[in-house]
Amino acid sequence: MMILIIPGVSADEIKLTASARNIVSVGDRFQLTYTVNAHGGQFSGPRIKDFRVLSGPNISTNQSYQVINGKMSQSITVSYVYYLQAFKEGKFKISAASIEIDGKTISSNPLSIEVIKGNAPPASVPKNQQGTDASGNTGQASGQVDTGDDVFLKAFVSTNNPYQGEQLIVTYKIYTANVPISDIDIENLASFPGFWSTNLTDSKQQIQPEKEIINGREYLTGILYRVALFPQKSGKITITPKKLKCTAQVRTQGNRKVRDPFFDSFFDDPFFNNQYQNVRIEMESNPIVLNIKPLPIDKKPAGFSGAVGRFNFQATIDNNELTVNDAVTVRVVISGSGNLELINTPDINWPPDFEAYEPKISKNIRTTKTGVSGSRTFEFLAIPRSAGDFVVGPIELSYFDPAAGQYKSLLTEVFHIQVEKGDQQTSSVSYSGVAQEDIMYLGQDIRYIKTGNFPLSARGYYLFASPLYFMLLAAPAVILALLSLLLISNRKKRSNVALVRNRKATRVARKNLKKANEFLKAQEREAFYTEVSRALWG
Repeated sequence: MMILIIPGVSADEIKLTASARNIVSVGDRFQLTYTVNAHGGQFSGPRIKDFRVLSGPNISTNQSYQVINGKMSQSITVSYVYYLQAFKEGKFKISAASIEIDGKTISSNPLSIEVIKGNAPPASVPKNQQGTDASGNTGQASGQVDTGDDVFLKAFVSTNNPYQGEQLIVTYKIYTANVPISDIDIENLASFPGFWSTNLTDSKQQIQPEKEIINGREYLTGILYRVALFPQKSGKITITPKKLKCTAQVRTQGNRKVRDPFFDSFFDDPFFNNQYQNVRIEMESNPIVLNIKPLPIDKKPAGFSGAVGRFNFQATIDNNELTVNDAVTVRVVISGSGNLELINTPDINWPPDFEAYEPKISKNIRTTKTGVSGSRTFEFLAIPRSAGDFVVGPIELSYFDPAAGQYKSLLTEVFHIQVEKGDQQTSSVSYSGVAQEDIMYLGQDIRYIKTGNFPLSARGYYLFASPLYFMLLAAPAVILALLSLLLISNRKKRSNVALVRNRKATRVARKNLKKANEFLKAQEREAFYTEVSRALWG
């Protein structure tokens, strides 16, 4: 029986390290790198005033795994890289940077850099570019070593024939048999063109190694990466192989011809056997070919907006008896599993006498090894401007259930709202959650007594029956007619759901594209693709 223990990194072991060339020439471009051995945290860069900042901080994450003597461990390194250029001669100091992780602030070491004229001496070669064998002898860090079936990377997919928008799970597992490995690096691990993706791997959780028997041979396996994918188009799509590089400890000579399963685990340990060498090896996972089925056109509901999965739908109202100018809130909750992030805001057909506002949206999304699930909440606020009995709803959610292979529609109950006449002397209406000015109602009581000069009319001139009299007499009727036409026009526009939806779609798309541009500049790729998908698909 084998007990596998995988240690984690405690808060006291977290370190933020700064590194850069200590001697550069005027005009040279060089890197300033801050490395922390933990994931997440709020990074605060140094104040750089003596060098020209070309770009940065550029963030990269490297996950390393080690499998030695049946034990698998994981380490995470996050790098914040600045690209600088020296523009003046002298000795300069770069102050310490800091990062806050789990409420604790860790500071880096300060750096001293000398800028000289002419050519600077070449930078020293890092030690980790050379390999060493178990006896301490230096060997090549990379080589053409055939590990055969001893170490390989394999990709698994939950289904090869999903519908467009259906959630599918892709898992990458590494297999090793009697070959200790470390320093695993996978290129473009989170890149999946044609898909909206969500990472299901908890970077803070250590790998749970398991044993598997393949063709009668025992392997130690570990899940390196698990991701939920949502295809954004139909047709044949191939997920290209992921390239993996790692350091393997391989035997160079003196292999025993007769192997004993009891003594091998003891004598094959590098501590007792010095015939091992660390080499850098490369491998690829298998490609995954998917046939994405388009959503059926037959029996497609008119209100379908792209929701694919299995969902529940409910709505509640906070008050159905209120007075004019009192706020009412309808709360809509969509829960279940599927592409929750891509579901459009439900439509509520408010009566024309209600002034509606943009909904407040919140979410509670959970990611587990089975996929993405959770809920999204929409809070709709409106204010009635006239008294009467009104009906709101029903609110509809249409989605496609891939398990059943058909569309489904859910309807909420109908809300009856009774609005009474309020106090006409109300001076203001206020409500929380909406960034809009309070609406003021100004009454008139005793008018202000005029103290200055005012126009006088000559004796004998009467306003009655004059042209001005008839103009003033007709003015209220004309104004009332214009206001009535304007009110009727506004009511027709509000009742046209398609027109209102099209107007909102352009505004929402511009807002999402603006957010996507900000995420792109911050190199937050997952958030960038999310906002682009929202702009394209609503």
